Amino acid sequence: MRCARAVLLSCLLALCFAASAWADITALAGQPEQGAASPSGLSSDQAAVSVTSTPVSPSTGQAAAQAVPAPGMPDFPITNRYKATVYGTPPAYRHKIPAEALAARAETRSITIEGRRVPELFWYTEAIEYSALLQDKKAPLIFIIAGTGARFNSSKVQFLQRLFYSAGYHAVGVSSPTHFNSIVSLSRHGLAGYVPYDVDDLRTLLGWIKTEVEAKAKVTGYSITGYSLGALHAAFLAERDSREKFFNFQKVLLINPPVDLYNSALTFDSWLKETDARTGGPEQAVNKFIENFSEFYQTNHIGKLDSDILYRFFRSLDVNDTELKQLIGVGFRITSASMVFTSDTCLDAGYLKPAGTKIATNEPLLPYFIAASRISFENYVDEFLLPYVQYREPGMTKERLLGACTLLRLEGYLRSAPNVLLIGNEDDPILNGAEVAFLKQTFGARATLFSRGGHCGNLQYTGFAAEMLRMMAVEDAR
Repeated sequence: MRCARAVLLSCLLALCFAASAWADITALAGQPEQGAASPSGLSSDQAAVSVTSTPVSPSTGQAAAQAVPAPGMPDFPITNRYKATVYGTPPAYRHKIPAEALAARAETRSITIEGRRVPELFWYTEAIEYSALLQDKKAPLIFIIAGTGARFNSSKVQFLQRLFYSAGYHAVGVSSPTHFNSIVSLSRHGLAGYVPYDVDDLRTLLGWIKTEVEAKAKVTGYSITGYSLGALHAAFLAERDSREKFFNFQKVLLINPPVDLYNSALTFDSWLKETDARTGGPEQAVNKFIENFSEFYQTNHIGKLDSDILYRFFRSLDVNDTELKQLIGVGFRITSASMVFTSDTCLDAGYLKPAGTKIATNEPLLPYFIAASRISFENYVDEFLLPYVQYREPGMTKERLLGACTLLRLEGYLRSAPNVLLIGNEDDPILNGAEVAFLKQTFGARATLFSRGGHCGNLQYTGFAAEMLRMMAVEDAR
């Protein structure tokens, strides 16, 4: 029963804001017949590949743009940042994708690293997958990087693909390095969460995709975007490419990025420690959430579960800010649990399971899920990630490791790069006041910040989508 509740919760939160992968792992785990891969077995640099508002910016002297809806366009209706994050954009306020873009067929492709050692528990995910939505004419290509734990075909990636396809781009969606498919089939180190390693893996993947797409379509140039953690990855990839000049990114759009990965993760974890005198702690919030959804599902005779139905469900809830924060925190923890379990299995590190042991097909994964879900991101960094990076890079300190995972490290580049743009929300709950000020001061007029929308909650809002299209207009990108 607890497993079913966990899977149900992860599925619901995935549709809303978490894009959790644990349900996939519990449903599809295979039969291990050989030992888990070692760190050296996961290295793949040379492996063969087969395709199977508003301070003034010191840098610009211009103020960050305060987004104002166009005449006749309604404001984003949700004023509570936690509700916006969980509920998303109400159906009546969503951007209408043109019919031609909706009808276009995205192709799922896969790349297999020959000779790569993959734990047989993950037999079904040996190839790294991505999605390509290509024009039938020459066009610039935009890479879209998913947020924390999200897959290449998550709802947000699909929306962005079709949005930019409608603007004239070839649009390619890739999974987050923190998604288990990326950890298993791509990661050189067999883990995720350290931005420099994650960006190395993304750079390798995007290079392979570039070669594949250019063999099939006419590409006039490259741009890149990402939302949430994917936006932070896009910023690091853009800075790297400014030196390597491999893609020569014409435009870079950062959508709701965290400024500091560690600070944002600690914020999520802190919400799991909050309690409410009326409603209790996170477990009670989750129980209430599932019970209310079960009643809603049965009484409304729902056949197909989609974002419209979920929005109706959320509108029916009586929840306070503490409960909403707990749900967001649980969603992040479920995603984090997937990452921790997958990394430990790939490295056979003995963190969740004894090193050298195999997980049989008929062995319940619930005990691993429970153990992983008790591990905060801070625990993961201190007990797993930092020791591994120190093993690979002697002399590494926690301060240096965390400093490598923040936009502050790129401040000079971000201030001076005219092709790097930012769009987000001033009320984003993963940002503190100093971080919002940093974004305004660093990007100046290249930033558009909406007063409300939470964390990616207004991604599909007509005003937000229209601003993304304006910022990434193809005629300016050629």
